[in-house]
Amino acid sequence: MTTTDTQLETFTKLFRGRKDAYGHEEGRCVKEPLTAEIIRGHLDGVAAIGVYPMVPYQGDHYVVWGCSDIDIDDLPGAKSIRDSLAAAGVVAHIERSRSKGYHVWVFAAKPVTATAMRRMLLCAHQVAEYPAREVNPKQEHLVGSQFGNYVRLPYWDAADISTPHRRVLGADDQPITLDQFLDVATANLTAPETIVRIAAMWREPERPKMAPMMLNGDEPIGEALGILTPLGKVIWRDGPLQGKDRSTTLAHLAWECAKSGLNPSQSKMVLVDADRRWGKYHMRANGEQEIDKLVVKVFTT
Repeated sequence: MTTTDTQLETFTKLFRGRKDAYGHEEGRCVKEPLTAEIIRGHLDGVAAIGVYPMVPYQGDHYVVWGCSDIDIDDLPGAKSIRDSLAAAGVVAHIERSRSKGYHVWVFAAKPVTATAMRRMLLCAHQVAEYPAREVNPKQEHLVGSQFGNYVRLPYWDAADISTPHRRVLGADDQPITLDQFLDVATANLTAPETIVRIAAMWREPERPKMAPMMLNGDEPIGEALGILTPLGKVIWRDGPLQGKDRSTTLAHLAWECAKSGLNPSQSKMVLVDADRRWGKYHMRANGEQEIDKLVVKVFTT
C-alpha cells in the first residue's frame, strides 16, 4: 500500500522544516532539496529520513515541532514529560523510536522561535524532574550555514503494521496507524502563545562546580593529560562551546585522545573525567557503556 496524497500532505505539514537538506538514516546530512517524493519514500519504506527543524527567517530561527528524545527504555519517563505538558495545556505524542527509546513530539499551530519551543520542552523536563538529555531543537540559534540537528521521522514504512518501532503510541501504549496519528496530531496543535507562555517559565539550571581530577603527573590522569594534544587539553578543560552539544564535543575529545597516542584505557579515563563535569552520560545507568562504545569507535575506525 502506498501513501495517499492526503496522507503525504498532512504528514509533510506536521513535520515541515528545512527544505534544502535532510537527514540520512546513517546519521549524515544530505545537502539536497527535501521533496515530497523523498518524504513519500520514507512513508513507503524506500529510504528512511530525518528533518532539520530550524528554518532561518528574518534574523531568527523558527520551528513548527519539537521533540524530546529519551534514548533509553523508559516509557514512564516519556509519559512524565507528556503529562507535564498536558498539565499546561499542550498535547504531546509519544513515539517508540527505532531502537529502545522514545520520542515525545509537540506540534505548533504556527511557526514559533526555536528558543520558545526548546525552552518549553526544557520546562516540561524541569516540572517532571526528568533529565533533559536530547531536546530538539538542540540549539536556539544557528550561525552562518549551520543546519543544526535533524530528528528521524516516525512512520518509516507506514503500511507495515507488524512493527512496534517508529510508531506513535495510543492510549493503551500500543502503536496506532498513520491515519490515526495524523488525525489526533492535527486536531491537537499547540497555539504559539501557549508555547511562549510555558517557555517563559523555564529557568537555567545551576550546574554544580566539579573540579577536574588531580593533575599531579604521578597520577594516571595527569600522565594522560601530559600526552594529550593542546586542543584536547582545551576541550577537556573547557567543555562544549556555546551552541555545541555535549555528545559531539565528547566525541571530538575522544578523537584527540587517539590522535595523541593515548591507549584506550587512558582515553577512557580522560573521557570519564570530562563527562562527569559536563553531565552527558555519568548519571545514566549505562553511562560507562556509552563511554566504552565511544572509545571502541575511535580506536577501530
